[in-house]
Amino acid sequence: MLLGISALVFVSMRLIPGDPALIYAGDQATGDLVAKIRIDLGLDRPLVTQYVIFLRRAIEGDLGVSIRTGQPVTAELMRRYPLTLLLAAAAILFSVVVGLPLGILAAVHRGRWVDKTSVAITLLGVSAPTFLVGIVLQLALAVKLGWLPVTGSTSWLHLLLPAVSLGVFPVANITRLLRASLLEVFGEDFVRTARAKGLPERLVVIRHALKPALIPTVTIIGLQFGAMLGASVFAEAVFAWPGVGRYLVQAIGYRDYPVVQGAVLMLALTYVAVNAAVDVTYGRLDPRVR
Repeated sequence: MLLGISALVFVSMRLIPGDPALIYAGDQATGDLVAKIRIDLGLDRPLVTQYVIFLRRAIEGDLGVSIRTGQPVTAELMRRYPLTLLLAAAAILFSVVVGLPLGILAAVHRGRWVDKTSVAITLLGVSAPTFLVGIVLQLALAVKLGWLPVTGSTSWLHLLLPAVSLGVFPVANITRLLRASLLEVFGEDFVRTARAKGLPERLVVIRHALKPALIPTVTIIGLQFGAMLGASVFAEAVFAWPGVGRYLVQAIGYRDYPVVQGAVLMLALTYVAVNAAVDVTYGRLDPRVR
């Protein structure tokens, strides 16, 4: 998967109009200077050769040097990567803390006002784009009310708005999926047996029904964490959060091939690792998987 992603990004960047050597040299540069820069950057070599060199260096941990700044890409990404991970983790934490109780309440009170309210919230969360949620929260809570800072990353307060704007979409998915899973599990024999024994409904839900219902929910949480890494581009741009996403957006504008390739490869590696961890978690939740 990582090999396919690296090839796709490598080819896609070179299909975008614009010459990075010309951007680096400036509009007033002569043709000889642009040609020299292309040679220095290795852009004069065949695409296959460039790709093989990129792969070999990436395996060694060397993602090249930024065309725009001249700084090592690996060092710059490692400096920004923890901030992106922190933002994605905070967004997932928010979505789990809000989504799990909503899903449980919606399933237990099926057809009642709690269920209908949760459905309305999920529809709103799925429909609202991340950047729009971020701008609305920014205007309402930061600009109008002054409760939270508008942009920056110097304190935990700066994390709240971008994390909530990122977490709205996963809340909707987690709520919907957990509700559907619980309703399906409620019809299983072991749940009916637990109720027949006279156990309180709270214990039936928490001890017996929730674990098997969480298996598809854990899957969606893992997938949403990967999606948060990609969606962080919008949140980081809106809130000036200095993570990998904002760095990636700046690099695309300058046709900075090494930065774009390195950033996407790092985010893809994280996505694959998270999904592997989700597979391992299945066995912890369901003895049948073990």
